[in-house]
Amino acid sequence: MDLLMKVLSLFTLSGFAELYSGNIIMIIVGGVLLYLAIGKKYEPLLLVPIGFGAILVNLPLTGIMEEGGLLYF
Repeated sequence: MDLLMKVLSLFTLSGFAELYSGNIIMIIVGGVLLYLAIGKKYEPLLLVPIGFGAILVNLPLTGIMEEGGLLYF
């Protein structure tokens, strides 16, 4: 029981508690774009930045797209 409480506490205090289904889908899309760019060599100069940006923006609790964040325009 104590181990279960520690695992639950770790989950709620980490970024995984703020990870939603939309974030997961977009991280997968970004991974597919990176795979196509690097593995299959389909337009790598276009797909690598798009895939990397899709993964970077959808990381939970980074605040990268909020006001004052790195990618806020």
